Amino acid sequence: MRFFVLLFVAGALVAVPLESYKPKPLANLQQIMRGIALPNSNIIFDVQSKPPKDEMEWKTVENAAMAIAEFANLVTIPGRVRENGQPVPVHRADWNRYAQGLVSAGQACYKAAQTRKPDAVAKCTDPLSDSCSNCHDVYRDRPEPAADTKKK
Repeated sequence: MRFFVLLFVAGALVAVPLESYKPKPLANLQQIMRGIALPNSNIIFDVQSKPPKDEMEWKTVENAAMAIAEFANLVTIPGRVRENGQPVPVHRADWNRYAQGLVSAGQACYKAAQTRKPDAVAKCTDPLSDSCSNCHDVYRDRPEPAADTKKK
């Protein structure tokens, strides 16, 4: 009898349509910055002072680069808020452009890590730093700018 109950429950779980899942943010912007972006960017930046010693360490650098690229998806999910409760400005063209910069920087660092050459990774760190600074210069600890055209 238990077998049939378990079979029924398993069947019901499988029958849930996948389209019903809609991603929604759980953490605020600062939490994902500190939990994902900061530690993974540090892994990449640290290659310059402490190059990976083995394949496992190189894989860690590759994974960090992909985490940075995927982080852009997280900062563009509608409904995420900043630590102060203000919404993340996902509707703004510059915000999305900065997010795309993270994707490009993460992908470049991933390709660099695949070469297993610390010098190649060092070359990707300036674009990575710039992609972070572009957004921070406009949005960190500041209210939303008045126009999409504001650049720094």
